[in-house]
Amino acid sequence: MIWSGETHNEEPLTTPGHFLGRVPTDWSPDGKFLLMIQDNDNTGRGEIWQLPVAARPHAEGVARRIASNPAYDLDEGRYSPDGRWMVFEALRNQPQGPETTLYVMTAAGGPWIRITDDQHFVDKPRWSPDGKTIYFVSGRSGFFNVWGIRFDSAKGKPVGHPFSVTALNSLSLMVPRHITGSAGLSLTQDRLVLPLTHESGSIWILDHVER
Repeated sequence: MIWSGETHNEEPLTTPGHFLGRVPTDWSPDGKFLLMIQDNDNTGRGEIWQLPVAARPHAEGVARRIASNPAYDLDEGRYSPDGRWMVFEALRNQPQGPETTLYVMTAAGGPWIRITDDQHFVDKPRWSPDGKTIYFVSGRSGFFNVWGIRFDSAKGKPVGHPFSVTALNSLSLMVPRHITGSAGLSLTQDRLVLPLTHESGSIWILDHVER
């Protein structure tokens, strides 16, 4: 559904029905397209699709798949501010645990450009308002923290190495452990917001347990 901030009305974007794993993730900067994660009926893998808003209420009939890989689940697709690029994450399960990597590709589709290595869990990629930095959450320090990496929009490649933005390395104030379901990330020109949690525990002795 699409909700209008002007009329306060909502209207369908797609035909009612059962769509496996269909999750919208972002608008294009011009408001003409919606990025969506949809599970492949055969492989069960998450793929990135593009829905044209002008085709409502039957946009699924002209939706276009722009990124998929039978070995990976794709998620968190986000347009760059200028609409030229899209950042997303690719996840696959390995014997040692889940492996996630951030990639960038042109908004129309094409080769994947690796942004991070696959040695640390990463999630929630977000563009800076000027499109020159990609922020994300990573557990490379042992705790989840916000990191960033510069991006050259003209050349279409990362610049330098990831740098830390936050230093939340204590149970007293930390990014939630279950990051995929309970954490998000949003930012403006000079502010960043994400949920934090406090964890603590105690050991108790119960007297007279025989009674």
